[in-house]
Amino acid sequence: WLRQRHEHVSAERLLSGIGLPLLHQALAAVQGMTVEVLSAADIVKRGVAETDALCSQSLDCFSALLGGFAGNVALTLGARGGLYIGGGIVPKLGEYFYRSLFRERFEAKGRFTDYLAAIPAYVILSENAALRGAAMALNTSAAPAS
Repeated sequence: WLRQRHEHVSAERLLSGIGLPLLHQALAAVQGMTVEVLSAADIVKRGVAETDALCSQSLDCFSALLGGFAGNVALTLGARGGLYIGGGIVPKLGEYFYRSLFRERFEAKGRFTDYLAAIPAYVILSENAALRGAAMALNTSAAPAS
């Protein structure tokens, strides 16, 4: 369904604020449903509250896809110290995220399962953490040398 609408379907297209509504629409289409186009915030709100089964399925699929993608990235980069997840969606999922398939899909890498199982995952809850970190880095690098 997605490939019919987009020439290139990447993880980045789906694992974002603009991607969650696409995922929601794709799941609806595959199930033969016609649904209103919802914002990512509405999908999160309805899915976490479990008042809309399709929104919950969308969050489940999003979390599973994110886990698989994050596991691939961790292997590619040789991560050991931890995986830090930020953005606008995952921090709003709360306990729903911790019950999701994220971790299972993150670790499901065959002979690398034990390697990935040892990597902790953290959700960044602080707003604007990246901007504050960049400001701190700029401030530190601008300090005169002694």
